[in-house]
Amino acid sequence: MPDSAPADSGQVNSRRQSQVCAAIVTYNIGEAIHPCLDAVRDQVGHVVIVDNGSDELTRRELHKVEASDSVTLILNDRNEGIAHAFNQAVQWAQGKTFRWILTLDHDSEATPGMVDKLVDAFATLEKRGIQNVGVVGANPFDVNHQHYLLYGPGAEDEPPLEEEIEVISSGSLLPLHIFDKVGLFNEDLFIYYVDTDFCRRITRSGFRVFVCLRAKLLHKEGCKTLHRFLWRHAYYDHYSKAARYYLMRNAIYILKKHSFRLSDIQWMGRRLCRDHLKILIFDDERFATLWFSLRGLIDGLRGKVGPMATPSEEK
Repeated sequence: MPDSAPADSGQVNSRRQSQVCAAIVTYNIGEAIHPCLDAVRDQVGHVVIVDNGSDELTRRELHKVEASDSVTLILNDRNEGIAHAFNQAVQWAQGKTFRWILTLDHDSEATPGMVDKLVDAFATLEKRGIQNVGVVGANPFDVNHQHYLLYGPGAEDEPPLEEEIEVISSGSLLPLHIFDKVGLFNEDLFIYYVDTDFCRRITRSGFRVFVCLRAKLLHKEGCKTLHRFLWRHAYYDHYSKAARYYLMRNAIYILKKHSFRLSDIQWMGRRLCRDHLKILIFDDERFATLWFSLRGLIDGLRGKVGPMATPSEEK
């Protein structure tokens, strides 16, 4: 990569963006990979797609985009989990000359200029004398329900906001050197709470977590549907039974491994209670779903990690 660039602002931005490698993890996404890839391809120097054992339709679409010089495709024979897939992309990028890696889910889309705003956030923080930035996350916007998930929209001149706990992994820009200090993503978790664990390790290692409110990320938050119960309306996340297992098990894992404030523990407890009440009321397979969640609770207390065991493996 060149050490300097002409004064033209467009070329400066191009040089900065060429130092970013985007990592997209895919699983049975089919043709929907194209809007995710197209939204970020021109904002970064390279894109690594790691596929976790997807179906033939998804593999066929991935081979179409592999022909581009700006895309590298890594195919796993089975679902290795999002943490493992991100680690494969990180290790690929570490062997190159990139400075940052941008982690993305396959159901997220970068808005125009999002990556440049994230890079600007690092520069802004460095100008303020903050050298220990571990991650800057984008501001996720739920396209299903047309609202920001965690924060409001940010003004163009608004500085990055420090986050005490975490930013979601999709849309997070991380300097590659952070992995030498913190280690890779925790593959024990397989899926869910991977971002929480990594951000806690970042802060424990003396680095700081920020979110750039003006860097908007289009994100599909689950499969929510609106339900009416008695006189109230409520949204219900239709997670799969396996997802309910990992959500419960990894919540127990995180609480056991990391220190949290009492208010954070209380918030997580209320959320788990609310989620399970909604399962009981709204889920068509409520008892089967609750059973998988109970399995997650038991395995979490037992300290089981990695992919969920099949019935034959449990014998």
